[in-house]
Amino acid sequence: MAPDQPNSPDPARSPDPPRSPDPPRSPDPLAFLSGRETEQLLDALAPGPDGPILAPLLTDYRLIRQILDRAGLGIAILDTQLRYRYVNQTLAEINGVPATEHTGRRIAEVVPGIDVAAAEKTLRAVLTDGLPRSHTVEGTTASGPAGELRWWHNSYYRLDDPDSAGTPSSTPLGVVAMVLEITEDRRIRQALDRARTRLALLDEAATRITTTLDVEQAAKELTRLLVPRLADAAVVDILELDPHRAAELMLRRLALSTTPELIRAGRYVGAPGTLVRPQAGSSLARCVIERVPVVLNHPTDEEIRQTAAHPQRLTWYRRLGLHSAAFIPLTVGSTVIGAVTLGRAGASPEFTPDDVALMVELADRAGPGINNAQRYAHEHESALALQRALLAEPMTPHPNVECALRYLPAGASAEVGGDWYDTVALPGGRTLLVVGDVMGHGLDAAAAMSEYRSLVRALALQRRSPAGILNEAERIVEALAPERVATCLLALVDPVQQRATFANAGHLPPLHLRPKAHSHLLDLPVGPPLGAGLGDYQQLTVPFAPGTVLLLYTDGLIERRGTDIEESLRALRDLPLDPAAPLEHLIDTALTGLAAGHGEDDVALLAARLAL
Repeated sequence: MAPDQPNSPDPARSPDPPRSPDPPRSPDPLAFLSGRETEQLLDALAPGPDGPILAPLLTDYRLIRQILDRAGLGIAILDTQLRYRYVNQTLAEINGVPATEHTGRRIAEVVPGIDVAAAEKTLRAVLTDGLPRSHTVEGTTASGPAGELRWWHNSYYRLDDPDSAGTPSSTPLGVVAMVLEITEDRRIRQALDRARTRLALLDEAATRITTTLDVEQAAKELTRLLVPRLADAAVVDILELDPHRAAELMLRRLALSTTPELIRAGRYVGAPGTLVRPQAGSSLARCVIERVPVVLNHPTDEEIRQTAAHPQRLTWYRRLGLHSAAFIPLTVGSTVIGAVTLGRAGASPEFTPDDVALMVELADRAGPGINNAQRYAHEHESALALQRALLAEPMTPHPNVECALRYLPAGASAEVGGDWYDTVALPGGRTLLVVGDVMGHGLDAAAAMSEYRSLVRALALQRRSPAGILNEAERIVEALAPERVATCLLALVDPVQQRATFANAGHLPPLHLRPKAHSHLLDLPVGPPLGAGLGDYQQLTVPFAPGTVLLLYTDGLIERRGTDIEESLRALRDLPLDPAAPLEHLIDTALTGLAAGHGEDDVALLAARLAL
């Protein structure tokens, strides 16, 4: 039966004028309620202290219809079979179906675009136990654009037979549903959530990508940031220059991350380290050459053959279940350094313009970080190669002085330092042992190290004493006004006299190992570093019998952030070092015992022993 939908309310009537005949009415949508039940329902709509005053008015059925029909939220009454018996105009507009077409129909017949099963489950629960419930519904209705998702907040309460209301055996007559559309509120919340997610990702990218100087690690961090939050698979490719094939586009794959379901992707599309030569006109080539994002959502087989890096990958992509791909250029300013490729598979949605905009912004953040890591790696390798070249050929000591030398560069997170060592054979069978460290890091430090090393070597060949070498070196360095100072420790070993003479320019004390005795650190007079402009170096001579070992080293062996230097020196002194062991073994023990491989600075070590 159709509900009564009056166009305008009747004015309230005074009891004095004669009563005019009632106009004809359409069938009553509340006819399944008795007259007494209707009064009870109307009374229930006027709770509170004003109830007694409003009760005479609210018993007027036409006034109640005005309240229901003109309410700003959707109102519906459903019977126990969950069929519409009444809807107001607001709900009719929400559903996009005239009010008269609701009556007698089930929810699925009127609004099939929502989760009907969940809504009816909640309504039946209200009918069963009489407890009011709220339920948020999402979906589409005929009143909105096709396919546009909307949300409503629904409140339900049960209508009971007044004669049995409040008793365990109360008889339910139906359910009242109040519907409030919250689409705009939900969209605002979603926009805020997306903004928070975007800011969080960008902040995480700045922390994880731009703070590492390892180019491969930077690329890995980017792919791990993208998977699984924005893609099911992500790879980072960096442009590779081949002087023999300059006209061909070539990239090297630095990183690949996938969800567990796509763990086999590396086998099909290329694991890290693979050289990628995309076919001309492919999406990857277009992305790099044109410096624009390229997106493929649900491409056909023919489109994949034309746009994939290699035409034969169609089978692989289908086997992996990939249905959408996005190619984002990695740039630094106006220069392209590579590309990020992302894929989605299975039930993941296709890429949206918002997704692409976020990925472009992430790539813009990651590009400079990866480029900085590339530049650092190049400079680090250049400095390291220079330093190794300078250290590769120390002068040969006399045969009666056994020496072992070791240079250990710091990890990839630190620049190469200015550490050096040398052995200089002098007349009379004497050998000068040298260990030094230029302050600072990088190519400048390595170049300064070469100058100091050459200067000390030249002065040693003039047969000067250790203190004389340092004093003359300081005079020359002061005249040259160097930009960097250097510490230096000299030990002149005299096998004939079985003694060693030391001079120290701000360096750490050597470790002295004697057979059948505790090792100890020599207490030497310490002068200022070379280049400080102070000079006045002293020397000290100590016995150096056959079988005795000297260990000279730079500060990278013992200095650790947060650890007192005296504590580190005691740890060196207490190492189980046997002076009779091979010198290479002694150096290994020192490096392992002090965890020097994990330090923040380069390490240079020189171990020397008089032959027995």
